[in-house]
Amino acid sequence: MTDPLVQFRAVHKSFGSYVAVKSLDLDIQRGEFLALMGPSGCGKTTTLRMLAGLEAPTSGTISIGGRVMNNVPPHQRDTPMVWQSLALFPFLSVVENVEFGLRMRGIAAAERRERAMMWLGRMDLQGFETRRIDQLSGGQRQRVALARSLVTEPEMLLLDEPLSALDAHLVIRMQGVLTRLQKDLGITFVYVTHSQSEAFAMADRVVIMGHGAIEQIGRPQEIFRGPKTRFVAEFVGRNNILAGPVKAGVMTTAQGPVPVLSGDGPMEIVVAADRVTLSRDRPAGAAIRAAFLSEEFAGTGIICYFETPDGAEWKAQVTETQLAELHPESGQDFWLSWDPARVHVMG
Repeated sequence: MTDPLVQFRAVHKSFGSYVAVKSLDLDIQRGEFLALMGPSGCGKTTTLRMLAGLEAPTSGTISIGGRVMNNVPPHQRDTPMVWQSLALFPFLSVVENVEFGLRMRGIAAAERRERAMMWLGRMDLQGFETRRIDQLSGGQRQRVALARSLVTEPEMLLLDEPLSALDAHLVIRMQGVLTRLQKDLGITFVYVTHSQSEAFAMADRVVIMGHGAIEQIGRPQEIFRGPKTRFVAEFVGRNNILAGPVKAGVMTTAQGPVPVLSGDGPMEIVVAADRVTLSRDRPAGAAIRAAFLSEEFAGTGIICYFETPDGAEWKAQVTETQLAELHPESGQDFWLSWDPARVHVMG
């Protein structure tokens, strides 16, 4: 693997007694699309702000291109950021917004305008150059913000939940725009989001953060199907977790004994919701009994929620046809079964 563009080494960030990021070690490769994901307060935005130079690490080092950047101010880092609020200037026209970074760098007016118009063309914003920002739609404003950040031709672009304020159909469109741009330009994107669908749809690698630390790093499918910790399993996807001691191929759980393929001693397994089968009669093999609670339409299927006798929540993903055949009612008992060969063993 080539030398990374960015290196975090033992980075720690505190705000008074509150620890936002602790002992962070992370390499970001040149030309990759990296997503930082996690719940609110996990440290992902603080990490991005330290990379941008908007926050200084309490300890540890952050390097870009082999140069330690701890004391380098933001305007000397060449790390433009697309904000959640976009931060466009309402008193400037569209083209003047795009030109702004070039003007701050002392680029001549003619070259500024030429480069700004080129980027407006790339963003399908021809004919909008003289409009005010308040005359644009949400998706158009998003593309203006991208053009303003990319017109300076940076080596890396930082994005702080840039799609969170857009309507659902615009989010899907902008995901395509961002992915295409990143591949075409070959620059590094570092993208902060709490949305799993955004991170998994666009990123080459995803970093899951929790309580200021990295829980897991990997390709989207690796994380979705192979969570390494209970935190990741609970945060990502719709997973069911069973834990207990295993002896002679049987795990003793709070929901009853279930067969496993191998292992002895304490074990935690993950059963994904889309790998759970529902039935009224007890099937052979791995299964637990649970009462139906509710259902949630999830676009590609229906998520059914259940409660086991010990109070644990379980989830199963079914099709509309399957749901119609079962016709579950609140409180009705079902058997939830799965193939032991398709579970994931954590740890």
